[in-house]
Amino acid sequence: MIHSVLLGAFLIAASPEIRTERVWLVIVASDPTPAGIAHKGKALGGAIAGGLNAFSIQTRDCGDKKNVFGWATEPSPCAEHAQEQLATVRATVKDAYVKRCDVRPQTLLALRFPVLDPSIANVPESAVNWGDEDRISSALPLPDGRTLVVVRYFANIPNDPLEGRRERVILAESPDRRKVLEDDCPSAGAAVVRGRPLALQCAREQAGDQLLHSVLIFDSERRKLAEVPHCRKPRWIGDWLVTCEEESVGPDGQLQLRTKRVEVAPATKPNGKAIKGQALPDTSK
Repeated sequence: MIHSVLLGAFLIAASPEIRTERVWLVIVASDPTPAGIAHKGKALGGAIAGGLNAFSIQTRDCGDKKNVFGWATEPSPCAEHAQEQLATVRATVKDAYVKRCDVRPQTLLALRFPVLDPSIANVPESAVNWGDEDRISSALPLPDGRTLVVVRYFANIPNDPLEGRRERVILAESPDRRKVLEDDCPSAGAAVVRGRPLALQCAREQAGDQLLHSVLIFDSERRKLAEVPHCRKPRWIGDWLVTCEEESVGPDGQLQLRTKRVEVAPATKPNGKAIKGQALPDTSK
């Protein structure tokens, strides 16, 4: 399945200024391919000498032009601390080394997400439809400083038509503030925000050669208010009003699109606190 990782047009123009973070990484393994580094990580077992843990990174998040995948210890804020870690690591990994990294903002490394979910190491070698893009997680920056993280992982399900390919969508504000929005959202993308509320699309079905999507709408507290089936490319046109392109497939197998308007009403409890909302009837017909 082709992954759609392009963000849609945003109604908020400016992003808050975010500075790069300089850290030092102890690299314990590297590989030019995600499959290769996944297997090397599995061989390491996740734990390095001295009880240090390692996770997968990509050097693109450090601003490197040539992207390489690696396993690294937790980023250190100073070179001296990294050298102390290196001395410990070299007790078991002789060719480990220290890399200085100017972490690009709103990247997986900035948010301390591994570039490869640990489950990727369990993808069977017999899986024929897995490409590099199916293994690598993505960070999709939002203009308000938040980031949508798409975690691509392997679900070990016998006779699964997707060979276990799955995508989890997480909204992250910082390394310590994150929430899963949807546990299985294929081809996640087209995210748009209006203030704090957010809408995005997932591919849910396939009709002939056409992918059919659903639009998911979340409130400012990251609660799902509505899921609109057979719609793509959401766009906010009001505080609680979203349009999307309603999808249908004609007898000739061609995709047909029509603008659909969805009003989402945030329901409230008697005490005024917001609870799960509801999609109101479409009045655009």
